[in-house]
Amino acid sequence: MMKKYNSVGFGIAAGIVLPVIVYMVLYFAKVQDVRYTLFSDYTILSSILPVLISHCILPNIILFFIFNWLDAMLSAKGVVIATVILAAGVFITKMTISLL
Repeated sequence: MMKKYNSVGFGIAAGIVLPVIVYMVLYFAKVQDVRYTLFSDYTILSSILPVLISHCILPNIILFFIFNWLDAMLSAKGVVIATVILAAGVFITKMTISLL
């Protein structure tokens, strides 16, 4: 059954979907009384968006180790690729916000 999920594409998808889920959980857990658009504007204007995204990427470590433990190396490779892409996005966001 694990061979079905052992692909780089599945790992990339899981590595991108998990941070989005964590972001939504953080939003609903902390500031559910504020509209999402105001929350997004606040995070951009206060320059905490890169920090928030960085915290959302951290669960990918657990996902990587789960795929590693299940011997799904292609999926683990996909998680690493997704993490590098998201980390590059954090870096670009940080540089863009610092220039404003």
